[in-house]
Amino acid sequence: MKKLLLLAPLLALLLQGCGVTMTQYEPNFDNVQRLKQTPPLQPISNAQVTAASGEGTLTVRANPIRSPSGSIPAHIQAAITQELKLAGLLNPQAERHLQVLVVKNSLTAGMGSGNGTLAARFTLLKGNDVVYEGTKEVNNTWSSSFFGFIAIPNAANAYNPMVRDLLKSLYSDPLFIQALK
Repeated sequence: MKKLLLLAPLLALLLQGCGVTMTQYEPNFDNVQRLKQTPPLQPISNAQVTAASGEGTLTVRANPIRSPSGSIPAHIQAAITQELKLAGLLNPQAERHLQVLVVKNSLTAGMGSGNGTLAARFTLLKGNDVVYEGTKEVNNTWSSSFFGFIAIPNAANAYNPMVRDLLKSLYSDPLFIQALK
């Protein structure tokens, strides 16, 4: 009986793992090229990302997944800003600005596979006028593990590809591109 009591905390530790910090988002070449290939587009002054209630954090198996940018909305904002800058579409004096509201944000790490969902409402304003509004959602599935020390980092590593795909979905929307002309 005593051996079983001693094994319980060890088993809980193996299943749970610990919180991790995801990697910094690296701008995606295809996303930047997608924006560059449709000139002339008008620049955006900034992208401001916020999260709906309960969507601004990530946990996997009760462990926090942190961003090197400080928060999940700041992580997504940095990704958008980097790609717009590389595409030559970021200008602090520009008339247009992008507001982003994260409406779904989840990662799970099952015993064999993990899955995640990321959705955001994008609103492009020209002054005070809405010129584009749309919601984009992406889902991802990846290999997971019974052990938390494997499953939790795998889940954290799956987040940036979801951000990349979310931005690709936005940049591929002809209505968004038209609103930038």
